[in-house]
Amino acid sequence: MLINNWYVAARAHEVGSTPFKSRMLGLDFVLFRDSTGKAHCMSDMCCHRGGALHRGQINSDHIACPYHGWEFNTGGACTKIPAMGDGITIPKRARIDSYPVEERMGLVWVFLGDMAEEERPKIPDWYEPFLNSPDWRVITYDYLYSDVNWVRLGENSTDTAHPAFVHKAFGNRLSPKANIVPIQDMPYGAKTVRERAAPPIANKTGAIAKILPTDRKTTRVTLEFSMVGITEMLYQEMTTEITQVLFSARTPIDEYNTRSYGFQARNFLMEPEHDAERLKGLLQAADEDHNIVRFVKPKLTPKSTTEEFLIEADGMELTYRRKVQEYARKFGAIDRDAFERASPSQIMVIPSPLRKTDPKGWVHKTVPLQNAGSSEVMAAE
Repeated sequence: MLINNWYVAARAHEVGSTPFKSRMLGLDFVLFRDSTGKAHCMSDMCCHRGGALHRGQINSDHIACPYHGWEFNTGGACTKIPAMGDGITIPKRARIDSYPVEERMGLVWVFLGDMAEEERPKIPDWYEPFLNSPDWRVITYDYLYSDVNWVRLGENSTDTAHPAFVHKAFGNRLSPKANIVPIQDMPYGAKTVRERAAPPIANKTGAIAKILPTDRKTTRVTLEFSMVGITEMLYQEMTTEITQVLFSARTPIDEYNTRSYGFQARNFLMEPEHDAERLKGLLQAADEDHNIVRFVKPKLTPKSTTEEFLIEADGMELTYRRKVQEYARKFGAIDRDAFERASPSQIMVIPSPLRKTDPKGWVHKTVPLQNAGSSEVMAAE
């Protein structure tokens, strides 16, 4: 799993003045808003005896551990140790990691890593023009891909051949041959544009079936993904006038479970009464993907391309894997095996930015990182 990256920890409305737990990269975090409404994110483990801070409370913008009442400010420094009484000098070592937070698109993004602000990659802004435009109707949806690794899910999303067999509403088994199209390399990701035969109108149900032309021949799709935030955008032109734009940000809960935060913008059926039907279709497509990918073996992407029989149509999936590797080499990734060996008896955290400027005197150790020079194909999983 990649570090020094932005991840969605929650929808903005989920974070308030009481502690909120979010699990990312196999670790627990606590979020809350201070008295000004600003969101903060910290490691969820108290440095004293490992109490879960999300089960505590907020006192004057400080979070209090439910176990022994230790309090920490938004920067992670301990400000109160009740068992030691008042008027003491609290040791600097009594602190926890605090992480940068940005709120964009109604999402709370947390930067899990120690890079300085000016070095951090920027959260993709592809989707923001659609959010407040009167020309687009936007709905949101979340989906838990249980028993699905985030890389495996990303490969599925960029797979141009699977819709013909997996998706009832927009798949077309009558024309399963995948068009081989150029792949445009982008910073941290890639982009491609493809046309394919339109699925039979009989595949469609509800209001959308009534507005699509019965004689349409093709659909045009622009797909772009980025490792930053594990984001993806799909611009789907069903006709020259009927278009929908899908955006998702995927957060690895751990190696084997992934949460997706999604948006759909559409320029058709704009009335709110159509939202439920559109949402039903989105969740159906997510269910269809889920019920394929969670049964794929192995659970994690193979470390060598020779372990699968890959073809030319797999170009975007291979590009996705390559971009994971590139990001891991440049910014870091958790050493999965070392992490799993140590985690039962040791608290580990993602290194926060303060550790780079003040590296000494921390109670909790940081997660083990894989060798940046490793040539293992999918060590970043």
